[in-house]
Amino acid sequence: MEHATVKRKWANWKFFGFIIILIAVFVKFFVLDDHDENATVTVEMDLPQVAFRNVQEVEAILGKGKLDSYYKDEAAGCDKCPKMTYREDKIEIIFINDIADRITLKGLSDYDFDDRVILGLLNLKENIAPKVDEDGLKRWDNYEKYTQIAAFSSGSHLDYILIKAKTK
Repeated sequence: MEHATVKRKWANWKFFGFIIILIAVFVKFFVLDDHDENATVTVEMDLPQVAFRNVQEVEAILGKGKLDSYYKDEAAGCDKCPKMTYREDKIEIIFINDIADRITLKGLSDYDFDDRVILGLLNLKENIAPKVDEDGLKRWDNYEKYTQIAAFSSGSHLDYILIKAKTK
């Protein structure tokens, strides 16, 4: 009789152990945030090495660019500023007053629309929350020495990033 009671107790413990394991698996995959703060981040363009540089300095970093068109912005004092593309048109730079000022990174749909990912793609280390975070837009104003960094989403993934280095 005592042997059957021990068997039944052992069966109850196995059952409870199994339930605890199921709960742990559920919590791991469906509740916990899966972003690892220490995970490596891919750098698409080293912004500190590109922004505020002239055409020759940018080409030393990104390789030879091609002239796409000319840009006009009276507020920025730009009448015929060159708009160059780099890396198979993934990076677009408008040189205002001879410096890389308006920079656009395109074709970023492989990346999550996450603050840390966006800043990491630009090789920016300081994880500051954006000033605007709504409806597919994350915008940082006066992030370090840059006037504005804006990221736009397509669903839950990143679409493109626009950086205004000096002009507004």
